[in-house]
Formats: sequence, structure tokens, C-alpha cells
Amino acid sequence: MATPKQLVAKVAELTGVPEGTVVQHDRNLSVAELRTTGGRGLAVAKVTFEDAANLLIAVAGSRNVKDSVKTVREYRELVSSQPLDFGDVRRGHTFGDALSALIEATPKDRDLFSGGDGGTIEVSIFGPSPAARIEWHLPTSHGAVEYTGQRSRAFADLQFVSKFSQVTIGHVGDLVSD
Repeated sequence: MATPKQLVAKVAELTGVPEGTVVQHDRNLSVAELRTTGGRGLAVAKVTFEDAANLLIAVAGSRNVKDSVKTVREYRELVSSQPLDFGDVRRGHTFGDALSALIEATPKDRDLFSGGDGGTIEVSIFGPSPAARIEWHLPTSHGAVEYTGQRSRAFADLQFVSKFSQVTIGHVGDLVSD
């Protein structure tokens, strides 16, 4: 199991977001009790798959670091009409649970999600109206699940998309599962 500091460093490395920015997202999540906390030294907190999913949502979905808690609360509760269903994973009526499940499952099936002749996963986070999509292409199946929430904002002619793949999911999953 990884420490918060190790998770922050890995997410910064994989996403290309400056480590100081990821540290601040992590701090915001910790204060809001959206990340496991603990003591120092031997009692230091060990992060969970949910903690990792929350940090990835904050980093990928927040336009401003100050919004990381609001972003995680909005995006992790996005719902789908169907659970995420491939391989051993059949979870995730919410985006947060689906992303946690992927982070947990992908390292176990590394060859299945190796890209190229193996499989791929792409996670897309849309804004400013919160929405997300998980898409996979495996040698034996493919599919996509859309996650949406209530449209609380008026029409906006601007959309941003942040994406990450099985590479980030696999490396983060490896780190958290050790």
C-alpha cells in the first residue's frame, strides 16, 4: 500500500501536472475527508483505490485547484444506467466506484490492458457540465459507459475534456495494491 506522498508523485509523473499542484489537490481532499488520513512515521496513512480515484478526478476534472473538493463530489457521484461490466469488473453505477474498480482490477490483468494487440481503456472527464465516459477495447469485447448528473448550469458553448488511459490506471493501481 502506498502513502499519499507516493500517490501524489506517481499521479504527477503520469499526468504531467506539476507535483506542487497535485500536492494541493491532495491536501484539499484530505482536509475534506475525501482521502484517508493517518499519522506520521509508521502510522502514516495508506491510500485506498477510492483515494486514488478521487485524486485522479480532482487532477483531471478541476479547472482550478481551489475547486478540487467540489469537483470530486460532483464527478464521483455521476450515475450510469448500467454498471461497468468487463472481465472481473461489474461495479460502478457511479463514476467514482467505476474508476476505483478499474484502478483495482487493471494491474491484475496487465497483459489484457497492454495496448496494441492487448486492450485499451480511456477515461474522459467533461466539463464544465459534469459528465464522464469510460471506454474499453479488449481482444474479446469493447464498450463504453456514460456517466451523467443533473444539468445545473445553463447552456455554455465551451467544453473541456481531460483524458487518461490504462497506462495511468495500471501504474496507479500497481502502486496502491503493493
